[in-house]
Amino acid sequence: EEEVGSFKTHDDDMHMYNSDGDFLIVPQQMTLGVQTELGRMTVMPGEICVIPRGVVFTVNIILGNTNNNDEKESGLFARGYILEIFRGHFQLPELGPIGSNGLANARDFLHPSAHYESDNAGTIANKPCIVVNKFGQQLFARVNPHSPYNVVAWHGNYLPFKYDLRKFCAVNSVTYDHLDPSIYTVLTAKGGDEDGTALADFVIFPPRIMATDENTFRPPWFHRNVMTEFMGLIYGEYDAKKGGFVPGGASLHPIMTPHGPDSESYFANVKKPCDKPEKFEGGLAFMFESSAMCKVSRYALECDQREEDYASCWDGLLGTFPKSHV
Repeated sequence: EEEVGSFKTHDDDMHMYNSDGDFLIVPQQMTLGVQTELGRMTVMPGEICVIPRGVVFTVNIILGNTNNNDEKESGLFARGYILEIFRGHFQLPELGPIGSNGLANARDFLHPSAHYESDNAGTIANKPCIVVNKFGQQLFARVNPHSPYNVVAWHGNYLPFKYDLRKFCAVNSVTYDHLDPSIYTVLTAKGGDEDGTALADFVIFPPRIMATDENTFRPPWFHRNVMTEFMGLIYGEYDAKKGGFVPGGASLHPIMTPHGPDSESYFANVKKPCDKPEKFEGGLAFMFESSAMCKVSRYALECDQREEDYASCWDGLLGTFPKSHV
């Protein structure tokens, strides 16, 4: 399940845990303070965090540390994306011929240290609160007589964690052509509907050096996919759609739906000689990819922000092969 959301206020007396699956949170605007049973994490735009199934947590806004986004322009509300999986857990992808290092390295993932609410006067340690449980796609609430953050120490490997996307070690072609976006996978959840697919992949398109060979089309090619592709933009521009795809926005290409670069990006890139290296550093886009069919909510279909003429971005694309080739 993929979601785009925002929030402006927070109730310190309300907390949550998800019995259905793991949450992968991608903040796009404003820095988040994520408090969990196992400790606290500060997660900025350009970073991600994962909250495993069953771990109680709460999210708030931290002012004065917004990384890529200006607080005045944001209106002091947070915005971002969430990917939820209903079986298995997120893990690093198998590197295969890449070897022991590359992509997202295990050493760069951070977990919180234990933190608990003390019994000092003025704290919320013994203050009643509401704990919400997402169970079977429904929400249930109960009153807790004290703070759920009372773990003074822990050990084990079932825990929340965060990752700075700037530490991603991109692998790409150094000769020609555009490799499949799976080469940029940060985290994966196994269990796809068929061999070679995943239940969910989290893929990024980071700043990187592109191929040097002539006669190469550098943006993603036109294609259909056996996976559902949900694209988001954290900051800047996406090289395959520089117009209309804004930070905080999203696009959804369901299974076997044809798509590719917009007309403007296509014509600009076929003219490039590609005779020297070029660094793509104009933005940070990402993709939630899943072998599952994704149903669009009624709210998304009817909201004012929906781009109803999205397909017009490919207007003007015509056949380019000579008639003798047809």
